[in-house]
Amino acid sequence: MRTRIRRGAAVALTVSALTFTAACGGSADKGGSDKAKTSEAPSASAEKPAEAAAKPLTEAQMKAGVLAVADLPKGWADAPTEPGDDNTYKVDKPECQPLSDLLQKKIAGATIGAEEDFRGDNGASQLTHQIMSFPGTGATDFMKSTGTAADKCASFSTELEGTPMVIKVTKLDAPKSGEETHGVALSMDLGGEMALTINVVVARQGAGVSRVIYMPGTANAGKSVNDLAKIAGDKFAKAAQG
Repeated sequence: MRTRIRRGAAVALTVSALTFTAACGGSADKGGSDKAKTSEAPSASAEKPAEAAAKPLTEAQMKAGVLAVADLPKGWADAPTEPGDDNTYKVDKPECQPLSDLLQKKIAGATIGAEEDFRGDNGASQLTHQIMSFPGTGATDFMKSTGTAADKCASFSTELEGTPMVIKVTKLDAPKSGEETHGVALSMDLGGEMALTINVVVARQGAGVSRVIYMPGTANAGKSVNDLAKIAGDKFAKAAQG
């Protein structure tokens, strides 16, 4: 996956190497022979246990569900993929680790599918959309741990390239897409002159997860996160069902 936050102002854009990095390398696929354990009556879906295994997404579904420039508001353009790192960033509060993991290049247990990067606001804002698939109940488990961490964590500390950093967490009222959605804004002070906020919204449909990472580059751009997350999540959910 492509966790990148771009390396620009040293530590600041290191986090984007954290959030937008995966070089999609076509690793998407069928996560093995885990077949969905579907109940007979679709009408009883509301009563189905969330833990029931869902069928992993195909590569075609993941490609169909990822954003393209044509889906985005005017002013957004494709951005070249940049390499990131594979480091795992440990935090001081174990219950907050799932939020740090949202910024990692890889998500444990996930098969990484299609991913696209974009720039907007004259290049100041960054957006990455990535689709992944999990075997068994992995997608449900991932969303549960993310939601629990978003509820419990107000801040956590980690270290980026040897520099200690405190990351403040704000739970986002993200618009729902698919079966469930969670969003957080992760903010960090990069030393007086620089501050950085990374908005992450994840949505689940069946065994698939959409991850949107958005870094606003202008004062009012942060208000766009819900609009962008809704566009991405709805496209993903439709493809995942199709």
